[in-house]
Amino acid sequence: MTCKGICSRYKAQKPVGTGRYASGQRRCQICEIFINWEGLWCPCCGYRLRTKPRNLKYKAKLRARVEADAASLKAQTVEAPLVAAGTGAEAGVSSDFVKTTLETAVSEGWTKTKTIEELRKSEERITIKKARELTKDAFDAKNAPVETPVKVAASSSDFVKTTLETAVSEGWTKTKTVEELRKSEERITIKKARDLVKEAFEAKSEPIAIKA
Repeated sequence: MTCKGICSRYKAQKPVGTGRYASGQRRCQICEIFINWEGLWCPCCGYRLRTKPRNLKYKAKLRARVEADAASLKAQTVEAPLVAAGTGAEAGVSSDFVKTTLETAVSEGWTKTKTIEELRKSEERITIKKARELTKDAFDAKNAPVETPVKVAASSSDFVKTTLETAVSEGWTKTKTVEELRKSEERITIKKARDLVKEAFEAKSEPIAIKA
């Protein structure tokens, strides 16, 4: 296991006001770097990432921080957000900052770690656990299968509609989708196939409205 330099893409900046592990950062002992990464294994060398400090002093600090967050959560007077059925939207969040942060994170493709860090800057003093829940709901809504409004005026083939829906839900590339559409018995032209793919992928990319 050796460092391939890939880890530099995920290098984490030292957070202000909290520890690295407390903010969700992980450390690779082979690459000797803290990274923002959701998995358990380093994306660079494949070594198991460390999620907790080794030093007893810092272990105690992290434990105290977690306990403080748990106590803060119990004392929190803000009503827990109610997740709208089928959308994953945070219906009970009153803060414009929180809603705007989640919308931006989803539309701009932030990592979950970055989103959590930004949510923690809210004046509502959101706990790490709450921030993670809000982030998970928002990203789950983003990744939910989208029923693509396929506009096929000149081609109502079930094969075409099914192919486009599959391409969007499974994240195919546009090139692969065009190639699959060309296999239709209707002998779709390359131009027509590209137009259909463009419409389907644009529908997928529309911003997800996170309702208050």
